[in-house]
This record gives sequence, structure tokens and C-alpha cells, in this order.
Amino acid sequence: MAQPRIGVIGLGSLGGNMCRLLREDGYQVHGYDIDPERREAIRDSGTQPAESAAALARAVDQVVLSLPQSDAVEAACLGADGVLEGGRDGLLVIDTTSGYPDRTRHIAARLHEAGIALVDAAITGEEGGAGALPKRALTFCVGGAPEHVEAARPVLERMARYIYHVGPLGAGQIVKMINNMVCSAAGVAAIEGLLVAAKHGIDVEQAAQVLDKGTGMNFFCKHPELLTARGLKGGFQVGLMTKDLRHMSQFAKDSGVPAFMTDHTFHLYELFTRRLGYDGDILQQIEVLEEWAGVRMNGESV
Repeated sequence: MAQPRIGVIGLGSLGGNMCRLLREDGYQVHGYDIDPERREAIRDSGTQPAESAAALARAVDQVVLSLPQSDAVEAACLGADGVLEGGRDGLLVIDTTSGYPDRTRHIAARLHEAGIALVDAAITGEEGGAGALPKRALTFCVGGAPEHVEAARPVLERMARYIYHVGPLGAGQIVKMINNMVCSAAGVAAIEGLLVAAKHGIDVEQAAQVLDKGTGMNFFCKHPELLTARGLKGGFQVGLMTKDLRHMSQFAKDSGVPAFMTDHTFHLYELFTRRLGYDGDILQQIEVLEEWAGVRMNGESV
């Protein structure tokens, strides 16, 4: 059976790497981004730039969306020159965006009217999405009809270490919201606790190793070098995490679940975003908390 032709919409760090990996595996790949410079940049990987989302949809069998939020997904799918305009019966859309499940279901319903299927395949990874993708080590949490998820699986497997079909459409994005909330809350707790250790002259990396081998394990304790090294990049915008936490806060309320930790972490991330700007790197939260604590992770006073 011939490989499907793949289109990638959204050519940032994730989408651009998706194009490169799929081309390396012999797929015919088309790419589109609203930024013309990004469209031109993908030629080096052998990806064919498209002039619009509609033109891309006409040329391919499956469309992978790598976009920042649901507004961008709706514009790419349902807007002028969008996927709905160019797509045909049988087209499959694989949405890797960390979107809002209700918006995703609305977009999918509109596409379904034209015979276009959609699955949500939200991204995470043991090293974070940006770190895991070049190693083909993503974790996908996928929502959608079984037959559509199976059709998407061969492409997802090119980029993933783990693929979990967690439920119907929207379920992947729900699990991703939960993941990001837990990761954020645990991360802040680890930084806060280890700053107490730093104030008392305790080696932070060693303390983190203790937590990693105890019941306080979390991402930062598995990678304690991220706490003490200066200038490292986590590859994820603090503004995007704030958006994900806002979604989780609202979704928990809509679901009738108390959101004590979610709300607290969300409001703290609002402060991070105000301090660092939307594009601030996720690891810069360490510097902000160091400033508030008056001590750096190496024990030096701020």
C-alpha cells in the first residue's frame, strides 16, 4: 500500500521537525504556515511549501496540525482558504495542538459534514515535546474513533515512543491538560522546596536525587541540572503553559471538579507570564522564584 501524502500546518519548532522526520522516512510532505519565511525554510528538508491551508489539503491524504491554540486551529480548518475549503471526502486531520476539547469537537463536526475526519493527538514526552521529537520519542495521547486513530497511527509512530488511544474525540486533549497541570504544579513545588534547601547550604542536585528516589519524584528531580545551570532552554513558552492551565481551570469547573491546585498554579503562571512575557522560556520560572526567595539554587544570595 502506498504511503499517504502528508501535509503539516504550523511550521514552528515542532511542525518543522515533523516535516524533516517524515521526509527522512520517505513520505511526500507538504507544509503551510502563515509566515512566508517558515514556508521557504522547509524547502531544505525536501518539503513542498503550500500557499494556503486549502491548497495543502487538496494535495494530501492526511493533515497534521501543529498550532499554538484552538483559535489557530479553527482559522486553519474553517477559515478562508482553510482545510474545509480544500479538503475532500476521506481526508484525515491529525490535530496535535493543545486545544480546548469543546472547540475541537465543534471544528470536527464542521469537517465531518464534508467527509473529513479529525483525531486529537496531543503531544508530551519524558523530555518534553521539543526535546523528545528529534529523538522520535514523543508520547501521543489520542482521542477519536478507533478507525481514524488506526489510520493516523503509522504517521504518529514515526515520531513517538508511546501512543495511547485514551478515548473518543477530545479525550487526548483532556489528558494533555491534566498532564500539563500536574507537571506545572509539581515543578513549582520542587523549585520552591529546593530553594529552601539552598538557603540552608544543602546541595540542591543531591537533594533532588533524594526526591527522585523517594515519593517526591518529578521532572525536575529527574533532571536536576536544569535547576542549577544558567541559560538552558526548555523549548516551551511560559505563555503557552499559562494558556493550558487556563483551559484546565475552566474545564475542571465545567466538569464539576474542584480546581484548587489548578487555579493556584494557573494564577502563579499568570505572574510568570507578566514577568517574563508570553515568549519567556518555561525554565525561566526558576529565575523568578529565585528572585522571590532571595537565593539562587547554588546558595548564592540574589
